[in-house]
Amino acid sequence: MDGYRQIAATAAGREHQLLHLGGCTVLHALGNQFEAGDTSRRFRGDHNIGVIAFEDTLLDEPVIARARQYERIVVHSTYNRDLLIEAGFTNIDCVLQGVDPDELPILSARGAFKDRFVIFSGGKLEFRKGQDLVLAAFRIFHARHPDSVLVTAWHNPWPQLAGSIAESRLTPAPAEIDRATGTLKIADWAIAHGAPADGFVDLGFLSRDQVAPVLAECHAAIFPNRCEGATNLVAMEAMACGVPTILSDNTGHRDLLRPGVALPITRQYPVDDPHGRRRGWGESSVEELVAHLETLYANREGAQLLGQRGQAFIRGERTWRSFAEQFVQAVG
Repeated sequence: MDGYRQIAATAAGREHQLLHLGGCTVLHALGNQFEAGDTSRRFRGDHNIGVIAFEDTLLDEPVIARARQYERIVVHSTYNRDLLIEAGFTNIDCVLQGVDPDELPILSARGAFKDRFVIFSGGKLEFRKGQDLVLAAFRIFHARHPDSVLVTAWHNPWPQLAGSIAESRLTPAPAEIDRATGTLKIADWAIAHGAPADGFVDLGFLSRDQVAPVLAECHAAIFPNRCEGATNLVAMEAMACGVPTILSDNTGHRDLLRPGVALPITRQYPVDDPHGRRRGWGESSVEELVAHLETLYANREGAQLLGQRGQAFIRGERTWRSFAEQFVQAVG
């Protein structure tokens, strides 16, 4: 707190000046293409470290020049690390993100969906997250198993950015924004693209204390994401709660796909990439996703064992405490 007050006092009245923080190591949170935020651009320290998880893979001369401003770069996936090594960087540390086990208690199902087979899908609505693939797979699966239900946490806090989902030939119309609430009409969009009205539940925005109770009701979690610059926090939360999880075998997800802890969608096809911004992205096979769901549906005992192994892996090795220890070592 004293450090915060000192920095605030130094910055007061100097909103448009570059400020040097003597004796400090400054961590700069960076976005795609190594763009710094307004606060980051204002401060430099004796040491400056860039922290980034990126999905835009265009590493041209201006991007590389911005990245070279930092003594070290910390990334959150081997996918990002390898792209930077290929671009000639050597000052890289890879520190994998985690979950807080205390925030995700292990709960028993309360039977909120009675005897239905509950499939969870989470992540903000956008082309990169692959909700179009989720809907395509669920339409097939639900036709075979009417007792199934898809529960989703797809709301995007930046609803105007959700329009990228219309890039998919599977969902050619974007979700509309409710003018009264400013939120996306998720259920209307899903049903318009084939989700069965009696088999689709929009959970809205979940508060932190709602996550574990919702996941306790689920028999499967599916993430056919086209790209993750880090390792997908929502997927890790599902695994930490013991939900049998299906993951696309691409980009940051590969840091979660230890044998026996999740089911990989190994059939990955190229994603259209005319500008070099999607290197390594993958289009998951809908048929393989459906096949994995069939496996979990037919073999409940095997699914439970898969969930338990995933839970032990995440809670044992991928926690925020482990992340913090490794991060401090990397930047120290």
